[in-house]
Amino acid sequence: MSTIDLCIVATRRPDLFAQTLESFAEKIFHKLDLRGAYLNLDPVFGTEDDHRACVEIFRKHFPDGTIFQPESPGFCAAVARLWSASSADYIFHLEDDWTSLKNMGRELLAPFSDDRIAQVSFHTADQNWNIRRKGHFHRRNEYTHLFGIKIPLFRTFPKFTTSPSLLRGDFARHCAGLMDLSRDPEKQFYSGVNPAMEAYVANRRNYIFSPEASPVIKDMGREWREQRRIEKVITNSTSVWRASA
Repeated sequence: MSTIDLCIVATRRPDLFAQTLESFAEKIFHKLDLRGAYLNLDPVFGTEDDHRACVEIFRKHFPDGTIFQPESPGFCAAVARLWSASSADYIFHLEDDWTSLKNMGRELLAPFSDDRIAQVSFHTADQNWNIRRKGHFHRRNEYTHLFGIKIPLFRTFPKFTTSPSLLRGDFARHCAGLMDLSRDPEKQFYSGVNPAMEAYVANRRNYIFSPEASPVIKDMGREWREQRRIEKVITNSTSVWRASA
């Protein structure tokens, strides 16, 4: 049977983290027979007490799991650190602010029977992707500019994500080794800032898991940030969180 390691990117938000783990434990984890669990807990947003609370929440679910607690936050560093630490056939990549909308299990691995598929990502409630019209492969159109006009080239390239998903372990570990830790990890797959990464993933596919052509998970972090007037700003493919005016 294929092995699966769980990799979780988290910050000091115990309220969200507890909801995320309870939701996924109830609806997904117990059906997958996870082998190892890895948590990267960045010192962002909360207090030292919040940090300790997140550790306790993780230990409640995974007493023997591995916890990385870097002194400085870094989203790309967190992703690369977790993916590099894994050794399983597949990685279940998760963030600390999602909830599962339905029960799921081993069927999540079925798309990997296609050798081209390197990632099976969850169809999210806020994802602008119509499964019935566009299909399950997440791709992006390629454009050029002529006299200031954006013109489609009728070519597409794969879009991979750092939102919750399952990835082939060897694929994720290789990507981790190619990442520029100063930039947003997701942008490096397709935005022109990491040619080596784009070349590596060019012939691979991201399959959006959506058996009923409807979302299967929901983002809780957006509302949490809006309530606290925190916004994500991306400049030159580098992400920064800051309080809005």
